[in-house]
Amino acid sequence: MGEDQTRLSSAELEELCLKQNIIIERNDPFNNSKIYLPNIEKINKMIREFDFLVDGSSRGKAVNEISKIERFLYDNEENADIRSKFLATYYSNASMYIENHRRLLEDKRSENWKYLFVNYFKMEDIYNYFNKKSSASDFFKDYSIFNDLIDLTYNVKLMEYLRSQVELEIPIDNDTDLPVKIEESNLKLVIINELGLIDKLKNQISENTLPNLARFLTALCYEDPSNWRDVLLKLKNLNLQNDKDLLTELNLNKAHEIMSLFGIELEKE
Repeated sequence: MGEDQTRLSSAELEELCLKQNIIIERNDPFNNSKIYLPNIEKINKMIREFDFLVDGSSRGKAVNEISKIERFLYDNEENADIRSKFLATYYSNASMYIENHRRLLEDKRSENWKYLFVNYFKMEDIYNYFNKKSSASDFFKDYSIFNDLIDLTYNVKLMEYLRSQVELEIPIDNDTDLPVKIEESNLKLVIINELGLIDKLKNQISENTLPNLARFLTALCYEDPSNWRDVLLKLKNLNLQNDKDLLTELNLNKAHEIMSLFGIELEKE
């Protein structure tokens, strides 16, 4: 779907996309033929607008729904049973929706999202996007992936709120509230970075900074000592927003969720 455009033949479409640098031409060495690949640097503009609009729309929906929930909880402040059942219903519905769309959520949070993104559109769609006359929101609204992600992101934001409310309504048994065990080494590094410790340690290690920091973090996280060079590579790519950068949306969400379990709330900029 999308905006109405003059129908182009496949050859015409390829030629126009090549001229506008939307796709790039490569030779396939296996069968000695030409192949056309999306130019990710160009597509990034489309992805940024898409993600921005999804986040804005889902945030607006979540804010409105949370306001309704807050009003209900306030009106029933003296009735704990009604409040608990009300929250449980919301929590169950949001949780079920997220689980039913788990594959899409994993795609969106994946480090490879920018490559997966183009698979939801035909070449003609992408060409039409870069030659649209209306706004990006008008363009995307006819695509199911756009509307599906708005609903999914809305439920994720709603779940973040509901999780905190449920914890307030349902007391935790301290005898059985065991701390989580963090197995994933990448997640440990993301948490350490989010706490500001990596920057602090960089300032305190005056010689051979990154290698010494990598060795220290390898020991601190109970990793195999021989893996310190892998840790060094990860440190070098932090905040570079490339394929090796650990600070992906998925890792950051996991890290913040784990920290919140221990009452650690980072200050919002």
